[in-house]
Amino acid sequence: MQMAVSDTLKEVIDRLAYDFNQFELAHFIRHIERLQRREILVIPLPFEPGLSAVWIRAETADYIFYNERTHPIHQTHNILHELAHILLDHTCWPIEQALPRELLELVATASLQGRLRKADPHLRADQEEQEAEAFVFLIQKRLVTANRMTQLMGQSSSIDALRQWVDSMAFDE
Repeated sequence: MQMAVSDTLKEVIDRLAYDFNQFELAHFIRHIERLQRREILVIPLPFEPGLSAVWIRAETADYIFYNERTHPIHQTHNILHELAHILLDHTCWPIEQALPRELLELVATASLQGRLRKADPHLRADQEEQEAEAFVFLIQKRLVTANRMTQLMGQSSSIDALRQWVDSMAFDE
């Protein structure tokens, strides 16, 4: 991570004025809603393997859809990643490019803009994707310092939960 980018991301996190000693994901989202003066709706969906999360900016709210079929650690990471896009004011793509087919069928308006996160090597090279990942890393560091890692990990893992996470990553494609 470049120093200038890292410093900028740290400044964004500092401007949140959030007490990470009190971190719970839902509480963090409510804090961001107050700062942004916009509702953020976080909705689980059974995505196909390889699709992690989608952020959609509507006129009055932001929507984060995440893959409910993956491990809770990965779900939290993906939600934080999409929150990073919101907080960093990243570009949204035309909805037809951002949404998978199953979500397009649920959306009946053309005024939405979106961004998706999936297991795609080309997306990993995208600067905004890299910034969002770096942002999540910095949030995670603050949570380690605040001794709040359990809020990232959810309930204890099982072999089945880990298998579910591996399957959701679509490594075999």
